[in-house]
Amino acid sequence: MASMRTLARLLAILLVCSPMAGCLDALSGNDPPTAQMSMDPSENIRTDQSITFSAAGSSDPDGDSMTFTWTFGDGNTGTGLTTSHTYVQPGEYVVRLAVGDGTHETTVSETISVLDSSAREPHAEITANKDDDCDGEEPPGGDFVLVWVCDNDNEANDRSVSVSTSVTLDGSGSWAGCDPDDSTCYAEEYLVEFNWDLDTNTDSDGDGDPQNDIDATGETYELEDLPAGAWSIRLTVKDNQGLVDHHDSTLYVNYRGVWSDFVIDRRIQEPIIMTWDYPVTYDDETKDRIRYLRIKLTYPAEDDDQPGGGIGGGDLSTTNNRLDLYMYNSSSEEVANTSSIDDDSRNAGDCASDDRCLWMVIGGSTVRGYEPGEWTVDLVNEETHNTEVKSMVIELQYR
Repeated sequence: MASMRTLARLLAILLVCSPMAGCLDALSGNDPPTAQMSMDPSENIRTDQSITFSAAGSSDPDGDSMTFTWTFGDGNTGTGLTTSHTYVQPGEYVVRLAVGDGTHETTVSETISVLDSSAREPHAEITANKDDDCDGEEPPGGDFVLVWVCDNDNEANDRSVSVSTSVTLDGSGSWAGCDPDDSTCYAEEYLVEFNWDLDTNTDSDGDGDPQNDIDATGETYELEDLPAGAWSIRLTVKDNQGLVDHHDSTLYVNYRGVWSDFVIDRRIQEPIIMTWDYPVTYDDETKDRIRYLRIKLTYPAEDDDQPGGGIGGGDLSTTNNRLDLYMYNSSSEEVANTSSIDDDSRNAGDCASDDRCLWMVIGGSTVRGYEPGEWTVDLVNEETHNTEVKSMVIELQYR
């Protein structure tokens, strides 16, 4: 009798569920698979070109075995996790992938454009504009954009480095069909799109691909308010046939600031300290890594106009000058100092015989180990007389 009642309940459930879509699925606890397709190449597809289709991103939440069925839109089909196909005629085709798990089937589709095998790709080119450095030296060669910000006349009371500049990215060297410098070539093709990805390490549109963002458009584009640093950029051009090309490059912004002809006061009880602060970047995941941080200090070896040897009155006398540099990272941890350099060794660079010249050169690997961020350098006078400073230079070099 109990078994009869159980059977009756099951029949009742079946009768209720039969008109309701998905009820039996709910009873079985089986979920449909997800379908995901990709192809290689994914752009500039031509006739007589083998295309590999993949469903590798597909999955089944229940771990069921899956089947993969492909239709290519031209009357041909294929099966398998990966398959390949070649189109004979140009045109637009809808490619469909059906993923089944024995109970459910999930379908995705994508429309692709196939061009004739003779179609010519366009050419994307970011002009490698480069500034001379702040001394007028020519830049190194290479496929990159380089900008120098030269602040050569800073006031001694303004010792906070804030770099901001504008850069024009130039894609005017791009072309469609054939190189315009080739006088024998006639191009019917023309460019219809210039798309800029201004940081290929950042996925600004959130689609999972950081290298396909459209952050700006146009043959040229002006970036504003750029600090010192480095950025990986990409230009994508498209012609009237739908063919595309990409050009990847790197934009570098270097900085040099100069403070000239000022005086650091004398020590009375405590040393006199003048502090400069400046931003330092080192990102392991991108090219935004400082290459060299340089501090250059030049001051006279002697002063011959100090009264009484420094403190007090009396006749003028000659005194030896000695200044030192102390560098700190963003956590106020000391990175380096010049206190151990004797006077006779203070002749870095093109130093005049009657001057003292100190250079602190910190490489990128040292910056990495000392925590990038807002760094400082202290200019310290421990002598009992004030000292003229001929120049104080800070360089942030990313390329």
